[in-house]
Amino acid sequence: RDNMAKKVILEAGRTFSEFSLLTDYTSKNCNLNNINLKSKLGKLDLGIPFLSAAMTSVTGYEMALALGKEGGLGVLPARLSVKEQVDIIDKIKGYEMGFVEDPVSVRDNATIDEAVRLVEKHGHSKIPVTDRNNVFLGLFNFDKYLESNETPAENILSIMTSVENLPFTKNSEITVKQAKKELEENNYLIVLDDLGRLVKIAFKKDVENIVVGAAISTHKGWKKRVKACDEAGADIFVIDTSDAYNEFTSKVLKEYTKMNLGKPICAGNVITYEGAKFLMESGADVVKVGMSSGSICTTQREKATGRAPMTALMQVERARADYLKESGKYVSIIIDGGVSDAGSMIIALSIADAVMMGGYFNHFFEAEGEKYDANMQITTHEPDIKYVATWGEGSARARNLDRYGHVARKTFFAEGEEGTVENWGRLKPKLKQDIRKIKAALSNTGCMKLKDYHDKAVIELMSPYTQSIVGDTHDMKVKE
Repeated sequence: RDNMAKKVILEAGRTFSEFSLLTDYTSKNCNLNNINLKSKLGKLDLGIPFLSAAMTSVTGYEMALALGKEGGLGVLPARLSVKEQVDIIDKIKGYEMGFVEDPVSVRDNATIDEAVRLVEKHGHSKIPVTDRNNVFLGLFNFDKYLESNETPAENILSIMTSVENLPFTKNSEITVKQAKKELEENNYLIVLDDLGRLVKIAFKKDVENIVVGAAISTHKGWKKRVKACDEAGADIFVIDTSDAYNEFTSKVLKEYTKMNLGKPICAGNVITYEGAKFLMESGADVVKVGMSSGSICTTQREKATGRAPMTALMQVERARADYLKESGKYVSIIIDGGVSDAGSMIIALSIADAVMMGGYFNHFFEAEGEKYDANMQITTHEPDIKYVATWGEGSARARNLDRYGHVARKTFFAEGEEGTVENWGRLKPKLKQDIRKIKAALSNTGCMKLKDYHDKAVIELMSPYTQSIVGDTHDMKVKE
């Protein structure tokens, strides 16, 4: 016994794809139109439960803006200088609403299938319908179509919401200020000319405050960074360290609390009950979970340290439940790593309040990594982009010493890789598609909000054989 580890856990760690979500009773009102994925991180409201990772290959101005406009949160990396973080926050907070000029539309003789293809290409959930003279007739609502019995081959008019039932104005010279007033009561406003022709559209989400987070380290200068980013308008601060179960993180949390900024502080990462409880007791409003489960992370390979993400998440949830009983304070949980598709998101969100992803968001045009064509030449021409550069914060390229606890460059060893990922195009279409899948899963469980989903979701562990049967196609050759 003297030569043994303190504890040997023989039960294997679990990841998201090993679980299946069970169905529950669904009422007629529990449909995609009525389900929302709003979440909270401390006092901060999110429209959707997604964060882009504080990675220099992923999150900069373009990613933070694109995700923020959809209701998510971009977290600016701590490896950026204070000035770089502040400049991006200033730019995002100064972003002005604009009209969607010449919006994508379909003709009145189009089929539903043609409209659906536009939804899939551009990510818009609503497509205007016009006649040959561009006179606006109505709106195709993709979510409404999914709940209907209409078939793809039918004419678009069979599912269209007609103009008289939609918010519109015939003041084609309407100003942004006037549009904002109209959008106080509606999610969008269709702008027509005096002949009823489509001119432009304004969306409420372009008026609402875009939230953005700033990552900080536990090293010297963190307080100066916080003060500068707070003045610029950062909505949340994220202590970004690979292992937050330490004295330094606790000290930062306690000192941050004394600053009394009124903005939530997130601390991470941790993978154990004890680590999570420690951060909660030190003052964290949000705890971030995960180690070595990211697609480019090599911490497990290099120093045999990490944990399967679902197992880590369940342990942190246990700590949260105990801390809630003791203190009355609900601490939000973010899962960071191991989530790369809608199925993983669905299982992770049965416990977590939000999902942080680096690999997923790295695939998009808005990611910070360089863009390459098919010949691996750098290009800025969007149609030619085939790959996006990626690198972990622990890679030789990033050398984020603060995050991984290396005291000097001479002690540094890589805990992440550098490479490329396939280009998925713009963020919006793919993200919207995955959001619909998550909403569909919530509908299967009869849940219209994430809070209900946390309370009601039942997930079941699958055997490896079950995964091969339930989790994928089988006994057939899939058409390519």
